[in-house]
Order: sequence, then C-alpha cells, then structure tokens
Amino acid sequence: MPAHDSRTDPLAEVGMICGRLNAAHADLIDLVTRLVEHETWAISGIRSPEHWLTCFAGVSPATARDLVRIATRSTELPALQREVHTGRLSLGQAAVVAAHTPTGYDETVVQLAVHATVPQLRRALVKYDFTQQPDTPDTPPQPPDALSIAAQPAELAMWFDHDRFHLTYTAPADIGALVQQALTEATDALFLATATGASTPDEPSSRRVRMADAMEQLATRSLQIGTTDIAGRAEKFRIYLHLDTTGQGWLTKRGALPPHLLRKWTCDGMVQPVWEREGSPVNVGRAHRIVPRRTRRLVEDRDRGCAYPGCHAIHHLECHHITHWADGGHTDMMNLISLCPHHHDRHHTGDYTIHPDAGAPGHFRFTTRHGHPIEPLATTPPHDPGPDTAGPQRYTGPTNEILHLDQVRFHRRGSGPRTAEHRTGDVGEPP
Repeated sequence: MPAHDSRTDPLAEVGMICGRLNAAHADLIDLVTRLVEHETWAISGIRSPEHWLTCFAGVSPATARDLVRIATRSTELPALQREVHTGRLSLGQAAVVAAHTPTGYDETVVQLAVHATVPQLRRALVKYDFTQQPDTPDTPPQPPDALSIAAQPAELAMWFDHDRFHLTYTAPADIGALVQQALTEATDALFLATATGASTPDEPSSRRVRMADAMEQLATRSLQIGTTDIAGRAEKFRIYLHLDTTGQGWLTKRGALPPHLLRKWTCDGMVQPVWEREGSPVNVGRAHRIVPRRTRRLVEDRDRGCAYPGCHAIHHLECHHITHWADGGHTDMMNLISLCPHHHDRHHTGDYTIHPDAGAPGHFRFTTRHGHPIEPLATTPPHDPGPDTAGPQRYTGPTNEILHLDQVRFHRRGSGPRTAEHRTGDVGEPP
C-alpha cells in the first residue's frame, strides 16, 4: 500500500512518522551528549557545540540550542531523558521541559508534558513559581513570622491508623473561635440532655460530657435525614427559572436562555411549578427534586466520584442527565452520571460528549468535541528498549484538551502527597 494512500488514517500515520522522528532525535541528543562531555566539538573554527550542530547537522541555531540544552541537562533530569528515549516526548516538548524545569521536578513535569502541546507546556512552566514550593531546598529557611502564620488559611487532615480515626485542624484565631463556640454549644446541649434524662438507654445519665462527644454530636446533626442534604449548585441560590411546554426557558424579567444554559440548570436541582390560569399565576406547587435523594445516592455509590476519566473529585458532585431532562430524558440510573462542577460545566459548554456503553450498562464513554476517545491517564513505567525492539513506538501526541493552569501542581521527586488510602487532606486541591 502506498505511504500516502487515501484510506490511511492521518492520525495513525502521523503518529508512526513522529515516532521515527523522535527516535532519530533521541539518537542525535545522545551524540550531542558525548560531543559536550568529551569536547569533540572543539575543532578549528567552531565556537560552541551549537555552532558545530549548525555547521554539520544542518539545523537552525534555535534547534541547535534546544539539542544542547536537552543533552546538558540529561543527567539532572533523568525522567526527561527516559521519555525522550521512549519517544513519548517530541523535540519541542523536551526543549521546553529542559529550559524551565528545576532539578528534581522532572518526574511530575514530564507527566504533563507528554499530554500537552508545546504552547500549553510553555505557559504552564514559565508561569509556575517553583520557588514557592515547600520542598524546594534552594531557598534557605526563613524565621517564622507571627503575623503570616496567623493569616494562613485553615488546614485539616484526616486519616485512620490502628483502628483509630485521627484528625488535625489548624485555623486563624477568628475561625477557631467560631469552631470552639459551636463545640461549646453542642457540649451544653448534650449536658442538658443527660441532666433531663433524654440520653439513650446505652448512655448513663451521669456520664461526663466531653468536647469529643460534642464533635460526634455535630457530625450526627449534619447527617440526619431532613436537616442537611448535599445538593448541586442550582440549590445554593434561589433562582427562578421559567419553563414552558415548547422547551424554552427564561429567568425572571430576562430574555430566553441559550439551550446549553437551560440544560445545565435543569440537570440537577429543585423544581417548583407555578400554575397559571389565562396567563396569570394562581398557585405555587410543591417543590420537588429533579433527581430524587434515593436515586442520587445510588448513582453516587455506583460512580464513587466524578466519572470523568482521570478526575479524582469525590465531593460536591452533581447528577448529570445523559439525555437532558429538558429534552425528556428519564431520571433513572441508566441516564444519570456523577460529575464534579468543573467537568459538568465543561460538558454543557461542548468540550466533550458522553455516550452510554451499550455493552456495559451503567458505564459511559467520553469523547472530545472532535470525536477522539478520552481515556484515564496511566502511569507508564520506565521503558528500557532491548535488542529485540522492533522499532520506534508510535508517538501518541498531545491530547489537545484545555489546560487549566490553576490546576497544575508539580512536586519535587520523592515529596509527593500521600495516597488517599492513607491520609485525606483538603479536598479543594486538584490532583
């Protein structure tokens, strides 16, 4: 078959071509490494390794600088060297990593680099402040400032050890006073309950009430049915959304809503009908949930977090209708999926689509707006090509998805966060 046959998939073909190109660049980088190490570039009339490459490799001065930078940093950035030789990083991606990555951060940087375009990677690394990382040894420790310590945000960590639950919490003084007051009032309520004989039969009325019991009381109150219920953002604020039988919707005293906003606000939340007679409202019906509480719990138990591939969010989830509720979609488990607010918004703006998996009920397939499948990111172990390797592997290339710089976190080698099974910290930090 000809190399450029019309039946050839262009994406598969460019992957194979770039795979061979990346393998050739890796060999060229190895040559430059030896060139710099043994100074064999220093011949008559040659001013630098970059000049040598410009004269004998036929590359531009910019490409020569990239090759020398990657080669000279290969020892400091072993993860970069590894991914260059596996072919997962192009020359442009590797050059950006080599130019902007401090020593020790290459492992987490290349995890982003293999999935990002060169402009995305440059924006992420140029704007990222590695000096503010708590594990950076390059900056000498500064004496603690009492004012700055007092102004630090609240921190909470929870974990299990030896069949015991542990919790640590630090906060500014004003927030601490609020927590202390809540615990004090819960302690007083428990004391009054024991004094008046309202305690349970398993609890003697003479038992001393402790602050730890008040913590349990607060947790019990928050989980009692009917007192508090976790809901989507549509229930956080009172918004009156007017619907009619033609599929249109509008806000009070505002114009018609775009279809994607109408679907977003009717995906999850509360509905309270306003009955009209001859164009005038005459009665307000009873409020009910678009997604009943029982169905929501079954969906959340099935999905165990945001169902978007690679997302680790497990809190503040929202139920999304695969076939939109406004379009007549049923509110049952086969038509519902759990999404975090961020990915819920991204779906309604058209960044990706969700399709039920016909062969596995309750499972769904995610695709980009261009139809390419979205798969969870898998950690690829270091690849050591042996003598039996059949050739360079196919270059998968960037995912071409939106890069949100506020969600980028790089950790120094050996100092990453603990796994979720061992310790649970603040839930607001993206993975």
